Amino acid sequence: MPGSHKTRIMLNAVVNMGASTLAFSTDSDQDTVSSRLLAKASGHPTTVTEGWLRSEPAKCAKILAQYDFIRWDFRPDPTLDDIWHGLYAYHETEGRYPDQTVIDIASDVGHDTGDEWGSLRDLMRQAKVIARETGTHLLLVHHAADSERTKKPCPRRSDIHGKIAAIPELIVTCGMTNTGDLHVACVKNRHAKADADANNHFPMNLNAETSLVSDYVSQPHAYAGSWTQPGEDGW
Repeated sequence: MPGSHKTRIMLNAVVNMGASTLAFSTDSDQDTVSSRLLAKASGHPTTVTEGWLRSEPAKCAKILAQYDFIRWDFRPDPTLDDIWHGLYAYHETEGRYPDQTVIDIASDVGHDTGDEWGSLRDLMRQAKVIARETGTHLLLVHHAADSERTKKPCPRRSDIHGKIAAIPELIVTCGMTNTGDLHVACVKNRHAKADADANNHFPMNLNAETSLVSDYVSQPHAYAGSWTQPGEDGW
């Protein structure tokens, strides 16, 4: 649902995997993504790292260089043709397709197929074709229905927007408890156990200020790092 930190979860997953990735970020612009990556890398809040982008661009570029395995496309309304062309361009420059392709958010992909539900179903069919023809892993970030009937904290498989649960191999839903804690649930998994009703949800450690999502610990320790590092002119 809105406000459930979907993009933060995606960013942490992609960074932790470290696989070559082509990411279509329709929901967040370049400054937002950059400030969150800087926050994750440094342990400083995004309210600080946003200022770094303006005051210290060269140093920010140096920190962000560690994430060069991610190639970004920030157009807000890519079409399916744009996604295919992006994959072809990646292959042209790298000699292979990316290990992973991210679309955040799925419903922002432009279509000419008519209604929104038909467009989403068409995207899912094309996602399967893309995965099989290129070998890339497709990671789609998507919404759940936002209604009183939507299960909380984690939506059920039946709560997924557009009822497009048939094709994905794995579906994880996420949400916030009344106390502001992040929980996730596996509601579909073709190769292991899953709980379609999201009764078996579990907590994750979330620090929204530094865009950090990690395994839950009962007493998380504060990040001890700092923006400045020894050597290299104070870095």
